[in-house]
Amino acid sequence: MDIMVVISQMLELFLILAFGYIAAKKKVVSGNFGSQLSNFILSITLPCMMLASVATMPADTNNSDVIMMFIISILFYVVMPFIAYLIVRILMVPKEDRYLYMYMTIWSNVGFMGFPVIASIFGESAIFYATIFNLIFNVSNFTLGIMLMSKEGRNALDVRKFLSPGMVSSIIAVIMFACHFKFPELLNDTLKTVGSTTTPLAMIVIGIALSGISVRSVFAEFRLYPYVIIKQVLLPLLAWVILRNVIINPYLLGIVIIIIAMPVATSSVLFANRYENNVELATKGVFITTLASVVTIPMIAFLLM
Repeated sequence: MDIMVVISQMLELFLILAFGYIAAKKKVVSGNFGSQLSNFILSITLPCMMLASVATMPADTNNSDVIMMFIISILFYVVMPFIAYLIVRILMVPKEDRYLYMYMTIWSNVGFMGFPVIASIFGESAIFYATIFNLIFNVSNFTLGIMLMSKEGRNALDVRKFLSPGMVSSIIAVIMFACHFKFPELLNDTLKTVGSTTTPLAMIVIGIALSGISVRSVFAEFRLYPYVIIKQVLLPLLAWVILRNVIINPYLLGIVIIIIAMPVATSSVLFANRYENNVELATKGVFITTLASVVTIPMIAFLLM
């Protein structure tokens, strides 16, 4: 792993994000375009990337590593709510924003930003392991995530949300791997080509979303500064200290730590909008953590070396 390659990749992603930001500011695209493009990514390009990742898995992939990723992913989303609550109390977050801060802490940007960053650091075959993590992400996000963000709690749950393209493609990818099944070369090349557009399109969507915020008000949200240090530096380092004694494969360990180091998931803004939570704070959280990730992710990657 070349640390300069990681830094270059992060800067490239952020520059693509800047294109989306500028396009929205200059009215080249509308806010609706960002929403439509987001749906297109979630429904088409991201599922294609997940399915195509199965073909990039080495033939000698250890099944125990796949099982380990499942176990780690499940344990992560079981333990994180308690850690998130502790962080909220440490930062003395106002009562009305506690659940939002907990959401931002538990669910990081695994799909939109995590997949391309992980692929750039560890290679395309690593996307399959991230897909497993993303599967558990979706299950927890559409259950506990909705309960945290909605004032209705459990009453806001909708079983139909489990049938999202991302969830279905994650399950199919895992089944394909378990059954040693691969698509015909033409179909897989098509999936790979479409899936490869996820990286630039996703960063453009984030840039468009960030264009609606006052930059001055973002940097005036002082509680987000210690929050970034805790979420994107201390948590990954703590996870590394604990998991290095559990995950023997350094390749798998690196993927897990980078996923944990990801910025706040863009779904926090989508959920805040839908369930009438603090949309402005959620957007600021995405902006600050995404900006900070240009520094924190290469730093974590360097420490992993």
